[in-house]
Amino acid sequence: MGSGGAFLALWNDLERGHEAEYDIWHTREHVPERVAAPGFRSGRRYVAPDHPVHRWFTLYDVAELGCFETPEYLDLLHNPTPWSAGMRPRFRNFLRVPCKVTGLAGFGLGAALAVLRLPDEAALHALEELVRQPGIVATRFGRRKDASAPSGGLRAGAEGSGVPDDFTAVLLLEALTRDAAARAFSAAAERFLAPHLAAGLAGGVYDLAFAFPSADPAERNAHRRPHWPIR
Repeated sequence: MGSGGAFLALWNDLERGHEAEYDIWHTREHVPERVAAPGFRSGRRYVAPDHPVHRWFTLYDVAELGCFETPEYLDLLHNPTPWSAGMRPRFRNFLRVPCKVTGLAGFGLGAALAVLRLPDEAALHALEELVRQPGIVATRFGRRKDASAPSGGLRAGAEGSGVPDDFTAVLLLEALTRDAAARAFSAAAERFLAPHLAAGLAGGVYDLAFAFPSADPAERNAHRRPHWPIR
């Protein structure tokens, strides 16, 4: 079982009627400018149209947790574009969680992703077992950083949604199909979540909608802000 790196997990819903604009903004501006910041490797948006509180899940892979404290990233948070500033009030049930990767097994990127917010680290010791499930290609376990990290003008928790904010870790299960992700999610929820907690309030199963960059990592440079220094 390997480890290393970090990721930023974000769950959100949106005010109804703004879904089309959200997809365009998130694709054309928001994800590319985030991934242009130092230490960011990639960004992915996932969607689950029927999820009760979080129809979208976004995942940023970064070199280390310190990437969320660079001057460039803080510039993005504190000086949003007009479009970003206009989208922020549309967000609902926003949850932002930086995590240090403490375990991984398998390899590759699946078409669907099962995501669980967990109360403890029991699943960390089962990653090799979890990746052997039918249709699962990779597993990753992230230990949550302190929740006081900058939220970029949005709430760090999901107040008013009924979503618990007292979890300590995030489990990612990469799957070949949505059905495989759903089976893995159900099995992991039964094994690692408290019996009284509804699975929909502790994660979900998502389909991949967008990934940046694509085949060429140099795409990142086209979205750097002009005043950022060359590193």
